[in-house]
Amino acid sequence: MTKLWKKDEPIIKSLLETDVYKILMLNYIFRNYTNLQATFSFINRTDVDLLQYVDIDQLQEELAHVSTLVFTADEIAHLKGWAMFQSGFAKNLAELKLSVPEVSKSADGRLQIEASGLWSHSTLWEIATLAIVTELYGRGKAKAEGLSETQLYNSGMDILLEKVAFLKENPQLHGSQFGLRRRFSGPWEQQMTEVLLAETNFLSGVSNVRLARELKVEAQGTNAHELPMAAYAYARAKSNFDARNSVYEVLADWQALYGQTALIMLPDAYGTDVFLEKIPDSYAYDWRGFRQDSGDAIEFGEKIITFYQRYGIDPLEKLVIFSDGLNLKRMQQLQSHFAGRINVAFGVGTNLSNDFGLIKPLSLVMKLTKVNGLETVKLSDNIAKATGDPKEIEIAKRIFGYDTTFREEVVY
Repeated sequence: MTKLWKKDEPIIKSLLETDVYKILMLNYIFRNYTNLQATFSFINRTDVDLLQYVDIDQLQEELAHVSTLVFTADEIAHLKGWAMFQSGFAKNLAELKLSVPEVSKSADGRLQIEASGLWSHSTLWEIATLAIVTELYGRGKAKAEGLSETQLYNSGMDILLEKVAFLKENPQLHGSQFGLRRRFSGPWEQQMTEVLLAETNFLSGVSNVRLARELKVEAQGTNAHELPMAAYAYARAKSNFDARNSVYEVLADWQALYGQTALIMLPDAYGTDVFLEKIPDSYAYDWRGFRQDSGDAIEFGEKIITFYQRYGIDPLEKLVIFSDGLNLKRMQQLQSHFAGRINVAFGVGTNLSNDFGLIKPLSLVMKLTKVNGLETVKLSDNIAKATGDPKEIEIAKRIFGYDTTFREEVVY
């Protein structure tokens, strides 16, 4: 039996233990926002009192260890092998040193974590913090419930093998493993990934850079909401026009940096409808496709098909990546619905990396909340996923003409 936890080792042992898109965005940040100050804040979307299960001293010890890590020469050489970065990026990585986030208890007794500093530094705390908190919660919850490591492992493996059987019956399904941030543990993420690679043809890649390297599979990822969120907050200090246009400026800067590589749009930060309505025409042709991360997935896919048809583009030349709280049956439904109409792929996270049946995974996020002292906002296509000060959310709605009313419970 593979151990679920290695309690005598740090949870995060390398700065490559992060998602691919963090590396891609880090390069973008170094190039475009060298001196921008940014704060990432931990958000528990559930009613679970984490401090019943997570020991603050142990949490601080784990975070302190991450702050001692640097990108090694070997790791930098590995990233240079992707052939996506200018020479200056290696120097930036080599000089990067992290400061420990602030950990505290709120007035109502909830766990608070904030990472502040240069955006190029604070951004790396998102994935590491979530992985650490989630793993410590799993350990504490198991202890409180009297669950042994063997019980958990056997339950997790039974569920995983059911998924293997399902995927063998549905070989048309393909996707990336995006489960690092809310994985049950590091050893389990690796075990689960190895089983899927050995027993199915489902996985096209893995978002965890270290794990992808170790297993010799493609490291896959796109980009995240923090880019338009930062650009919007920075631009709103100038004018509402600049704020509205900022989401497209992000795309222009990204394309200037990466050419025809990694061109997947994430349109929902301030509402997909408004994004598609005002998008510059060239992006429809130049970019490979879109990622869906909120709202009704079927409705989103239909909008994207209509969008491409409006430009006379065959949707079968383009791609939609679904990545919002997926499970295998939902993937099957989406694949069946869009078959022969547009190319479909999936980014699957928590349902693969933290599905044991005995301990329910939590919806934990760590979001960009301030840049240069300015509040950030994200709206999304599911208003339940909106983040930011309520007054700032209403201002953003007015600036973008956002009128989405769709609301559903956030799964992860």
